[in-house]
Amino acid sequence: RRCTMSSQPYYNADGNPPVVQGTVLHNTNHNNAHIYDHQHAGHGVGAMEIADPSQSQQFHQQQEQPHEGGNWTKGEHQPRRCNDAIFAVLFYVHLGVMGWVAGTFAPRMFAEVAASNGMNNQRDLVEDGGGTSDSSGMTSRVFRLMIQSVHSLGYGALSASDRSLQEENNYADVTGTNDFDDMLLLLGITGMVALVISTLALSFMIRHAEIMIKFALLFNIAASAVFTIGSLFLSPFAAIWGMFLTGIMVYYAYVVWGRIPFAACKIHTATTAVKANLGLAFLAYSSLVILLGWSAWWMVGFVSTVYITSGCDGQGNCEGETNGAVTFALMLSYYWTSSVIRNVVHVTVAGTVGTWWFVPSEASTCCSSAVRDSYVRSVTTSFGSICMGSLIVAFVQALKNMVHNARRNGDGLFLCVAECIMSCLQNVIEYFNVWAYVFVGIYGYTFLESGKNVINLFKTRGWTTIITDTLAGSVLGMLSGGVGLITGLISLAIAHGQGMVFGNEVGASAAAFFVGFIFGAALTSTFMTLVGSAVNTVIVCFAEAPQEFRVNHPKLSEEMHAAWTKAWPDEYRG
Repeated sequence: RRCTMSSQPYYNADGNPPVVQGTVLHNTNHNNAHIYDHQHAGHGVGAMEIADPSQSQQFHQQQEQPHEGGNWTKGEHQPRRCNDAIFAVLFYVHLGVMGWVAGTFAPRMFAEVAASNGMNNQRDLVEDGGGTSDSSGMTSRVFRLMIQSVHSLGYGALSASDRSLQEENNYADVTGTNDFDDMLLLLGITGMVALVISTLALSFMIRHAEIMIKFALLFNIAASAVFTIGSLFLSPFAAIWGMFLTGIMVYYAYVVWGRIPFAACKIHTATTAVKANLGLAFLAYSSLVILLGWSAWWMVGFVSTVYITSGCDGQGNCEGETNGAVTFALMLSYYWTSSVIRNVVHVTVAGTVGTWWFVPSEASTCCSSAVRDSYVRSVTTSFGSICMGSLIVAFVQALKNMVHNARRNGDGLFLCVAECIMSCLQNVIEYFNVWAYVFVGIYGYTFLESGKNVINLFKTRGWTTIITDTLAGSVLGMLSGGVGLITGLISLAIAHGQGMVFGNEVGASAAAFFVGFIFGAALTSTFMTLVGSAVNTVIVCFAEAPQEFRVNHPKLSEEMHAAWTKAWPDEYRG
């Protein structure tokens, strides 16, 4: 099989010209043209065809045979417009409201806390006969307010015993660390280690994805077995549960073992695309910084709102409980914005990998035009679609959080069932969003159109079982946990070596390990999210345009074809 430049217009199996990034590609230029040029409508990925007409005809006949699920409409040109714009407007309005809330309530809260702290410092000076005052008292009181707010958010109102205990301890040493610089040092070192290991892991996954998947399955079995053995000395019930869990793990490994090459090919292809456009990593880590900044800003707004609406004083004592509607609105704001930040990255990755799939020359450098253009589309014309899907998930998530808090206070069976239903609903919506956003990134459809088209695509192909395979996600999650474990141990070693103190003597080691583990796992998970989004895009593109994959990436296509045919002989007919 050889590839040659065609002098005839190229069309997909359904008779339509191919579409990349929402742009119809034509090949009407009979001269020696570049395979793809965004500035010329006559250039496109369709400029390359299979030279053997019989093979091309056989391929098109295969693609035109619909599965029992019916037909789907292949991606078409979408005019450049702001899709689902009303949701983008609502998102920006909500950010303005949050800015007003924090800007109005926070200064009042800090002023009252500072005034209260000043009076306490004067009293301390009189009692001590001198000395200097500092801002530690104010910091402690603000931190106390944060603890009260988060505690009421996650566990309901404080009980009488909790309040008396807090008054007795006066929130001494609530910060849990004697030196903030020590914390920054640990975060800096663990962050650099996590970045290095994540980058090395990407190269390792490209070459040994199958080995990593097998290791992940065996590791889960071993971890369950260790848990079972340890439970024998603690609780018979826990041991029985551990044996049941180990049995499930063994059975799962037995069932999916034959599909490991299939999952490995998905990871191999996805990591190859990400490595070719490594500028996506900068985008992912930038989104993490933005998310941390938003979390800090939201916490200020949340604490100050609780302070004002609950009638709190400068000492952190509140007369009333936080209004439930206010709490729900604040939680909705946090979940919505956080989801938008993550989904912007997901849509950008989908657009970039889509370009790499169809036009590798446009997506083959670290800071390729594919990365830049895909990001610009995700924050402009497709931003409304991102906000729409994110709002649906955030609403369910915030509602589930409210039900969870009510159940902890009331402990009712109805609330338990309601929380379970909310969790299932959230999972279903998130599952739908993942695939819908791939179409948003590649073709520029609206959110609802994207979801409809991608579901029809998988039904038509008969791939509804294939997209539920979780092997790739399992190995990415295990890798994040493994890096977190390494950075946690490094953080623990540094803390002991430098004499850092976190919390009391009993919790010092646990706190140092926890800081390193969480930060390392979070950074690695952010990087692995790129690979996960790329894997989903690969599946969609392979269902939509396997021929373009054969032309542009013949070696990867051959490996994918062999692995998928073996793992899913009935579903895959490409």
